[in-house]
Amino acid sequence: MKQAYSNPLISIILPIYNTESYLKKCIESVLNQKYDNLEIICIDDGSTDNSGLILDEYARKDFRIKALHKKNGGESNARNTGLQIMSGQYIGFIDCDDWIEPDMYETLLTNMIEKKVDIVASAWFRDIGSVSEKISNRLPASSEVFERETLLNYLYKRDDYRGFAYMWDKLYKRELFYDINGKLILFDEDLALGGDVLYLAKLVLNAKRAIYIDKAFYHYNQRDASGCHTRDLNKLEDWLEAYKRVIAYIQERNIKTEAMPWIKRFMAYHSSNVAESAYMQECREVLIRCQKIMEQYESEYISTNQQYPDRIIRYNKILKYKLSGGLVNEVE
Repeated sequence: MKQAYSNPLISIILPIYNTESYLKKCIESVLNQKYDNLEIICIDDGSTDNSGLILDEYARKDFRIKALHKKNGGESNARNTGLQIMSGQYIGFIDCDDWIEPDMYETLLTNMIEKKVDIVASAWFRDIGSVSEKISNRLPASSEVFERETLLNYLYKRDDYRGFAYMWDKLYKRELFYDINGKLILFDEDLALGGDVLYLAKLVLNAKRAIYIDKAFYHYNQRDASGCHTRDLNKLEDWLEAYKRVIAYIQERNIKTEAMPWIKRFMAYHSSNVAESAYMQECREVLIRCQKIMEQYESEYISTNQQYPDRIIRYNKILKYKLSGGLVNEVE
């Protein structure tokens, strides 16, 4: 049913997997939103702990929760399940080990409607244990409505604009989720890591107008056990594939943007991280593969890191790493 303009429905997509220690706080923070016209799509992605039971308990108490249980298919697959059934005019994302402030969606939606924009972004909190640190921008982002090119620069100039990095600190207009043929855009499920990097780029490239609110609402729970901290080289290489696809997506559509060197810098940066991990794990094949990518984007990395000579020194050092005969050799 189409919602009234004055009280539009927000669909919140919440994939769940083995986070029983955090899930109650997460779900309650969504249920306790001041803005209550919510469709909370919770996808239990084959959890083996009590997460599924916790979800069902809350679903029995609140009709706004749509509880889905499925075989484990990964976060992107779970998010796609939610995207395919969402019915809201506006869409938000939350991770199952995080939580949000009570006025998050009320504030984002008010600005979305009043400013007539496609995306509203905000600052966020990084939670480590019981300590919350507000993460905002080093340089001031515009307090006025800005267009896509500015948004792209905010998104990829990460040293200066950290408030734009993720999917979950934003609210999106539904129209962004469809391509020019009206087909729903889905996450690439073959990426174990970095799927959100590619998907966020696609949403941003569909947007025309956005606004930023320098107030934090979203609490990102930084855990060592999360996928972002894996040492699995196959998974880590998915970060590289994600940025490779971002670059290809932009080039195939002949989109001209000043952000491209910064996007390539991320490609170079993640290549250096994977190369370093491969070196420590004595995996010569991955090391060489990543060093080739580092060489390909070396000029972009150096030109965008002129303020950080220590990064350039590290980069050049990793380019010289060698593995041979099963022995680790670091070239000075």
